[in-house]
Amino acid sequence: MAAYREHITVSGFLGVAYGAGAVFVFDFSVTQAMVAGILTWVSGMLPDMDSESGKPVRELFGVTAALAPLLLLQHTSRLGISGDRAMLFSLLLYGAVRYGGATILGRLTVHRGMFHSIPALIIATEVTFLGYSSPDTMVRALMAGGVALGFLSHLILDEVYSVQWNGVTIKLKKSAGSALKFFGKQQIPNAIAMGLMMFLGYSCLMSLHMLPEPEMEQAPEVLDITLDLDDAPEYRMADEPPGTILR
Repeated sequence: MAAYREHITVSGFLGVAYGAGAVFVFDFSVTQAMVAGILTWVSGMLPDMDSESGKPVRELFGVTAALAPLLLLQHTSRLGISGDRAMLFSLLLYGAVRYGGATILGRLTVHRGMFHSIPALIIATEVTFLGYSSPDTMVRALMAGGVALGFLSHLILDEVYSVQWNGVTIKLKKSAGSALKFFGKQQIPNAIAMGLMMFLGYSCLMSLHMLPEPEMEQAPEVLDITLDLDDAPEYRMADEPPGTILR
C-alpha cells in the first residue's frame, strides 16, 4: 500500500497538470483552474479518511473542515442566510466536521472498506458536482472531474503498491484488489454505498434537466359553499306567529 506521502505527491502533480489543462486547453479562468487543482490534490487523500493511523485522519479532517464552510457560504445567499447567521452556521459546520466527523467515521468504517472503492469515487464526484455553486454547468463538471481524478489516483496507486516484484517473479499482497473494487465483503456498507450513489446520480441528472423532476399532485379544488342569506328560502315554525321568518 502506498504511503501517505506518495499519495499527496502524486495527487499534487496531477492537480497542477489538471489546472494547467483547464486554462490552456479548455479556456477556464486561472482562479477556476486553481480551485480545481487544489480539489484534485485534496481528493487524492480522501480514501485515507478511514485510515487507522492518526496523522492522515487529522490532516484530512482539518482540510475537509476548512472546505465545508466555504462550500456552505456559496449557498447562503440563495438560502436567504447572511451576516452573523451565515458565520454561525459556518463555524458550527467546521466544528462538526473537524471534531465529530473522525469519531463517527471511525465507528462506521474499516480501513480498506467501501471508502476504497469505485462507488466511493463516484459518490465524491457527485457530491462535488451538486455542492459546488456555479451557474455554469461546465465549471461544476470541472470541479467534480478534479475530485474524480485525485480519488482515482489514490486507488490506482494502492493497487500498484500491492504488487511485489522479486526479480522476474510477481507476487500479489493480500491488499491486492481491495482498492479498485465495486463491492466489499460486508453487505450493509455495500447497500448503503450503492443506494447513496444512485440517489446522488439521480439528483445530478435532475440538476442537468436530463430527468424530469417529480410532479407534485395538484390539491383538489375547494368547493365554495358560501350561502347568500338574501337568496335563502323562507321558513317558519308551525307554532310561531306568521311574522317570524327563519332563513
